[in-house]
Amino acid sequence: MSLPLAMVIDDDSSTALGIVRSLGQLGIPNIVGSHNKFGRACISRYSTHYFTYPKEETSIQERHLAIINRVKEWRPAVLMPIFEGAWSIIYTFYSEYSRLTTIVPNPGRELFDSLRNKSCLVDFAQEHAVPIPETFRPTSKEEALALRNQLPYPVLLKPKVGAAGYKIQRVNNAFEFSEALNQYQNIPIIQERIEGEDLELTVLCVNGESIAGSTYMSLRNYPPPFGPPVACRTIINDKLMLTGMEFLKKLKYNGPAHLDFRRDQRDGQVKLLDFNPRLAGTNCISICSGVNFPLILYRLALGEKIEPCFIYKEGVEYRWLQDIRLLVQTKNKSKIIKELLQWIFHRDHVFTEFSPADPLPHLIILINLFKKLIRERKFWEKKYKNILFQVDRSKL
Repeated sequence: MSLPLAMVIDDDSSTALGIVRSLGQLGIPNIVGSHNKFGRACISRYSTHYFTYPKEETSIQERHLAIINRVKEWRPAVLMPIFEGAWSIIYTFYSEYSRLTTIVPNPGRELFDSLRNKSCLVDFAQEHAVPIPETFRPTSKEEALALRNQLPYPVLLKPKVGAAGYKIQRVNNAFEFSEALNQYQNIPIIQERIEGEDLELTVLCVNGESIAGSTYMSLRNYPPPFGPPVACRTIINDKLMLTGMEFLKKLKYNGPAHLDFRRDQRDGQVKLLDFNPRLAGTNCISICSGVNFPLILYRLALGEKIEPCFIYKEGVEYRWLQDIRLLVQTKNKSKIIKELLQWIFHRDHVFTEFSPADPLPHLIILINLFKKLIRERKFWEKKYKNILFQVDRSKL
């Protein structure tokens, strides 16, 4: 008997690939919608069908029409958007999609947009007594510049809305602060830079009640130091889990939430850095360790009763192919190679997104990765030659 069809709306991400694999391996048919016909989830063997819709350069109406027409054609039982671009389309035309299919549990547009905004997140954290780094929120450039001699350097400048470390800058003194501030069109928030372990938490809620969760720590990020994790390890941290669950309960949160914390090495206190009101790229490590969030979302959308799921394997490691890029930047290449190859010799607890059973997505990933590395190398070689040329000219 065929299981109900799911439709995954993707922005060509490794997150979607993990979701499609987790559903497909369980025999759940799925359709992938992406703006890239060679998107990694589209060409996975676990994708039943795929279709493309226009990129964000086009109007939201055009993207909506491309998706809604496929929903009408295929009539999926469950609709599962992934990242902000897809959710923006679904939220804008929510009632139209709701008449045709069941959208996976989510916090609703107002809370979704508010939690993505780092300034609003500070308000939520302060209101509900969740520790955060010291934060300043100037409303104008003049107000920001007036703070430059009072800030607890080093500080981070963060766009109010952005993910994956987008445009985050570290500044170490008042001069650097003034220079960095000029690079922002909109006034960023200013947050003290704290050192310590990066801890992450994914929790799935139903109207504020947590029904599934897992915690892990980030081992490496790319691009360093503010990019998304490319290597993680699961941990058991009941206090962190409780902090996240209590926060989400006060928010009456619905759907999956991913919270980024850092343990401040000065006082040992765990402080909230960021909040993604959706499944994050690190979702794959949760699946490998025993908490299958995509499956739980799918079953919830179908109206099934779900038993709480907070038991998972500690010490599971997961590595993404972007981890390879660290080879270019590190001098100790043998150490990185040894760590990257651990998944071959320790398959019981070390995993990677590379799958011998589903190799085509990784061929595309590697091709794109090497193309990007070549472009970056050519860029820096050209820049270096220009610098040398200018130095030579100055001697004339």
